[in-house]
Amino acid sequence: MASTSMARNWAELPPELLQLCSQRLCPKNLSAFRAVCHSWQSAAVKERSDVPWLMLTDKKGMLWREFFCLSCQQVHKKFLPEMMANGYFSSRGWVLTTSRDWEFRMLKTPMSRYSHIIKLPNWNKFPNIEDLPFFDVEFVRKFVLSDSPTTSPDYKVMVIYDNGQLGLWKPGEEEWTAVDSPTDEKNYDVIYYKGSFVAVDFENRILRCDVDGPTPFEARVVFQMPQRLPEFKHEYPPGSLWYVNQVFLVQSTTGSLLFVSLQEQVASTITFRFRVLEIDLDTQMCTEVENLGNTSLFLGHNSSFSLEVDEDHLIKPNCIYFTYVRLSSSQFFEDGGDTGMGIYHLENGTVELHVEGKSSPLLWIEPCF
Repeated sequence: MASTSMARNWAELPPELLQLCSQRLCPKNLSAFRAVCHSWQSAAVKERSDVPWLMLTDKKGMLWREFFCLSCQQVHKKFLPEMMANGYFSSRGWVLTTSRDWEFRMLKTPMSRYSHIIKLPNWNKFPNIEDLPFFDVEFVRKFVLSDSPTTSPDYKVMVIYDNGQLGLWKPGEEEWTAVDSPTDEKNYDVIYYKGSFVAVDFENRILRCDVDGPTPFEARVVFQMPQRLPEFKHEYPPGSLWYVNQVFLVQSTTGSLLFVSLQEQVASTITFRFRVLEIDLDTQMCTEVENLGNTSLFLGHNSSFSLEVDEDHLIKPNCIYFTYVRLSSSQFFEDGGDTGMGIYHLENGTVELHVEGKSSPLLWIEPCF
């Protein structure tokens, strides 16, 4: 009798209290919350997440995918046969998959209860691509959405493909369009920033492509990073050699454009450091950022973004959460090398490795669902 009364009392909790409880759950636990009873389902908040998820490395032949939730610090599994592919990229909570048959598909947030798949033109619909003798997992190196397809029918897709070129696709078009560039350099990164796609090339030039303007398929140089920068604040033992492994563009939580360089130490096991610069395209100035305040950056193989954090997030402020791939000569032809996620503390330059794996790079899923 007591157990029946207890069950009835749990079901009759005030809706506003249930809603507050559901707000603190990650999507996986939110689904379990909804399944308790009708009253809990009605009171639960809509499906959403305030923190990023990390899609872990692909296990060959497995129809289940694993995701690490930073909020609850747990690995969740989800049955996702539609995610069987050879390459993965993410933007605004969507995932672009590429497969050996050269098909490109966009999938709505993998953790969502509702599947939504959009097929894009495949590889032979890119300009000046005649034949590829075998599958190249690095044919596409970056995928960016201007908006989420579920909220804006006028979204655009930009990719870095083939030899570092920019390719644009709009819904309804049957082919990709190449974006002309005034330089011959490959592009490191591209993001959607204040109504335009903004890229950075290997000479650290910032290019802008206004896809809604009079020349939607042309990019122009709008900023040149300075050749010389001040000495690095957190210097490691004298004589150590460093090289730039990757460059990222990120929009800060305040709306500014950040230029972030990831440097690795030569002949080191795994040592990283970052430099963050804020670019003002109007004044043509850049300033070093030494403190991100209550903001942290998330940098990765594809999706990069910023997030304002608080104590409820279990995410550390003034940090850079990053994914990495580390190759050795023996691993290059075997399993693709070591992959993982690390946390770089901007205040003192220290690094802690948080999640480690093998083979394919880990992938951030942006919290916008």
